[in-house]
Amino acid sequence: MSAAEDRMTEIAMMKVRNGVLVDEFSTLINPLVTISNYITDLTGIDNLMVHDAPTAREIMPVVAEFLDESVFVAHNSAFDWGFVSQSARRERGIELENPQLCTVKLSRRILPNLESRSLGPLAQYLDVKIPQRHRASGDAYATALILIKFISFLKKKHAFQTVDELLRFQSGTRVTTPSV
Repeated sequence: MSAAEDRMTEIAMMKVRNGVLVDEFSTLINPLVTISNYITDLTGIDNLMVHDAPTAREIMPVVAEFLDESVFVAHNSAFDWGFVSQSARRERGIELENPQLCTVKLSRRILPNLESRSLGPLAQYLDVKIPQRHRASGDAYATALILIKFISFLKKKHAFQTVDELLRFQSGTRVTTPSV
């Protein structure tokens, strides 16, 4: 799947503030192209479901407003960010410049011995239920809950207080723990 060549069929975003889920946005998207059997088999989303859905051109201003100056968080954020930022640029000329936080990268640092860091196994390990796997709102909800657990852990273990500390931690940049 290519952010430059393929189109989104659904988007969901959850807003987390101070470790609490405070807002969400979710919609199917009419990609204006035929949905492949692979995507339908994976997600359950077919051409009929998106027929009357808004297009990416219609929803990108809403997406940009929802993101505002927030950190974009996803499980394998580079993949999702590619689709969101490419769609915003292509459809509306909107340049999204949000910092990105990746729960896969965080899981590598926090749970180095975990065998699989795919969303399903990670969620299962952390006892997070995914309401609808491979659907945007289910995966986004599970990712938000995983993020909340990771933030709580890092606050306790490293006394993290800022998003900057999380961003540096995910990339392996040394973060000094404040002395008590």
